[in-house]
This record gives sequence, C-alpha cells and structure tokens, in this order.
Amino acid sequence: MIAPDDVYHLPLMNTVTFEPGARSYWHSHDGMLVLGVGGIGYYQEGGKPAQIIRKGDVVEIAPGSKHWHGATPDNWFSQMAIMVDSGYSGAPHSEPVADEHYAGMETEEYVGRVVTADNEFMFQRADEPVTMPTFTGPVYLSSVVAGGNALGAPDMHYVVFEPGVINNWHIHAGGQALIATDGIGYHQIEGQPVEVLYPGDVALCPPGVKHWHGGSADTRFAHIAINTNPEAGGVEWLEPVSQEEYALLTTEKTDEREGGKE
Repeated sequence: MIAPDDVYHLPLMNTVTFEPGARSYWHSHDGMLVLGVGGIGYYQEGGKPAQIIRKGDVVEIAPGSKHWHGATPDNWFSQMAIMVDSGYSGAPHSEPVADEHYAGMETEEYVGRVVTADNEFMFQRADEPVTMPTFTGPVYLSSVVAGGNALGAPDMHYVVFEPGVINNWHIHAGGQALIATDGIGYHQIEGQPVEVLYPGDVALCPPGVKHWHGGSADTRFAHIAINTNPEAGGVEWLEPVSQEEYALLTTEKTDEREGGKE
C-alpha cells in the first residue's frame, strides 16, 4: 500500500489476504501492527491463546515476539500490516504452525477490541460528530493508532465524513497520506485532477502542497489520515473549495493516465 521513501518517511504498509485455513509460520521480527480489514482471522503469541481478529481490530506486536497470524478454518481474512523499524536485531524465528495445533488450540475473542457491534465502518467511528469552520459539515474524529505508541508507529487518525462534507484547501508542512476505508470520496492536489477514492485507495500529498479531501455527495466516506513528517509542523487552513466545482464531480473512477475507465 505504501512503500518507504525519502518524502513521507512512513514505514512499509502492505495488505495480505489469507484464504480459509491459510496461515503464516511461527515467526519473529521487528515491531509490527496488524489491522483487521475484512473476514475473520487469528493472531497467536507463543504460550497464549489464539486471538480471534475481526474487522477494525488493531494488534500491536512487540519486537522479537514469537507469533503467527492467518485465517480461521471457514473464513478468509484480510489484514493491513505496518512494519515498524524499532531497532530489533535478534535472529528471526520460523517454523510451521502444525495442523494439530491449529485444529485444537485454545481461542478467544481479541482482548483489545474497541469496535462496537453497531459500528458501520471499518474502524470505530467516534461517538459524536464535531463541526469546524474548515469543514462544510459534521465529521467524526477518532484514532486507529495513537501517537506516542510503544512501537513508534505513526499516529493514524480516523475521519468519517457525512455525505457531501469536505474540508477546505489546506497545506500540511510535512505532507499527508490518506487510506480510504468506507464509501466514496475525493482528494485533489492543487493543479491536478480530482482523485475518486474507493476503499483501499491510497492518496499522497507531498509536504507543503495545497490539497483538499472529503466525501462524495451521496455517501458517507471514511479514511485513515496520517500526517507525515510531523516534526515539520502542523496544518495551514486556506479558502473553501468551490461548491460549483464540487457539484460537477462524479463518483465514476477514471484513469487519467489512460484517459478511460479503470
């Protein structure tokens, strides 16, 4: 999803989808965050019951921890993995998860779950909306990964836009990465075409560049927002987006490079 580079300085972020019954080996490595994004899976550390992982769960894996993860026998499982360089230099560990262990292990629902049963989104939406002069309507702000976490992973905000709500043009001194999770939304860098965002899409805005983002007119839209290079400074809010231009936008996704539909 996002590769390390010299502009945004984010850790490697990728997605893995396991077919039913598929799983990794027991292994160990540097710190990692596993975010459940679909299906039902397992995560198990050595000597502990296997945790049942569902959409919206966020698992923090300590550097050097012996563990495995994968799908349950009857369900596929999709995860987003964030590899964090925390300086771990131990020898890697790898061995199969035996079929006998997988079939007979003790399991329990993930003890760190915060997602409620009535939540409609990939991650937990905030209980109450907020209104700000820099947004055209109410938004819900919560956190997927809090800043200052033990792994040193980036702060990942969760923003849910009501239909038709967008923010003003603005500039992040350190840049920003957006990962769409629900609904259909938009992102635009000044002077470039509007990007239509579906779940799983990633939009990047370089440091010091003017952009805006938000939902389409008819759907709620949610994304993870990561303010990259946070040491560079905060956000500068600018003028509203033209409502006349916004009204002309469609939710049809096109590939500007090819001049046609994706």
